[in-house]
Amino acid sequence: MRSRSGQAGYVVRKGDVWHGRFYVDVQGKEERSRKSVPIGSAVGEGRLTKSEARNKLQEYLQKLGVNKPFHLQQSLQPVQTFGEVVKWWEENKLPFHKPSSRNSSKYIIQKHLRPIFGELPVDQVDEKRVQEWISGLHKADELAKKTIHNLWKVLRLVLGKRHVSGWDIKLPPIVQKEQRYFTPEEMEKIIDAAKGQYKPLFALQFATGMRFGEVAGLHIDDLDFDNSIVHIRRSVYHHEETTPKTEAGYRNVDVHPDVMAMLKKHIGNRQSGRLFESRNGTPLVVGNVNRYVLKPILRNLGLPIGTTHAFRHGAVSRFQEAGVHGDLIKKWVGHTSLRMTSRYTHFSMKHRKDEVKRLGSIAC
Repeated sequence: MRSRSGQAGYVVRKGDVWHGRFYVDVQGKEERSRKSVPIGSAVGEGRLTKSEARNKLQEYLQKLGVNKPFHLQQSLQPVQTFGEVVKWWEENKLPFHKPSSRNSSKYIIQKHLRPIFGELPVDQVDEKRVQEWISGLHKADELAKKTIHNLWKVLRLVLGKRHVSGWDIKLPPIVQKEQRYFTPEEMEKIIDAAKGQYKPLFALQFATGMRFGEVAGLHIDDLDFDNSIVHIRRSVYHHEETTPKTEAGYRNVDVHPDVMAMLKKHIGNRQSGRLFESRNGTPLVVGNVNRYVLKPILRNLGLPIGTTHAFRHGAVSRFQEAGVHGDLIKKWVGHTSLRMTSRYTHFSMKHRKDEVKRLGSIAC
């Protein structure tokens, strides 16, 4: 493509309006495209002479920058598609995400993003197009609202902050349902019914509020029996040892001596290795523990079904009801904010009634 010479454009009258005509370079195209824009009125009050309209066009072209070198250089750049952007992101950004995030993001990209946006120039993946896509997903009512939120989250990460800056994407509202949590009474029954390593494992989860991956990642040398402390240094996801979920996940948790005694009895004469593991010597998988251990126990006890995550919610709720300082709870459970801790807090009906009685009556 040869270099462009400067252009002054020209002015024509169309009806009662002056129009300025000029050419612009278009990315990925050899030929320039002709543009026509209204400059001002040619009749009535405030009308422009042709000379005045021509001067106004010059100001417009100067502001638009069509005669500047960068305008031509920009047009010489090949059109970048969304598919190319997402490929670069997968190769250079995604590897630094947690294993669970990597797996879910890859699925979202392959299933939902590439089929819709893959062939489009990335500049055409704009706010209007994305909003229409999200609205269409919502109207189709085939995906959960939380899933739609996750799709937008991954798309936003791929496009980058600069691309989506100023966007106001509307998402379907999510109605928060109260998470299943285990009460101290339920926990006692679960521990009594558990066999083998799952008795101390469940007791440790409820005593500390640890995430299951953190429990599965514990090694014997992470336990400080002299000070009744568990050091959390890693997590497990799909048999793979990795870092804790967040920086706040690296922590030291104070544990009741009775629970530490259960752990010491479970360890026996072992000096190293994982605290809990499968019969094959591999890290425990949360799905297997939920399916083959915890849920059968709950069914036998006649208790509502829950997962190992209910231990974490139950622990936080117990700490709150006991009046433990919020900052200490946040530290123990590895949350990054008290706001997150509050989302894990549930108050039993008994506790609420007891608090009402403690406040007393104002009746005369």
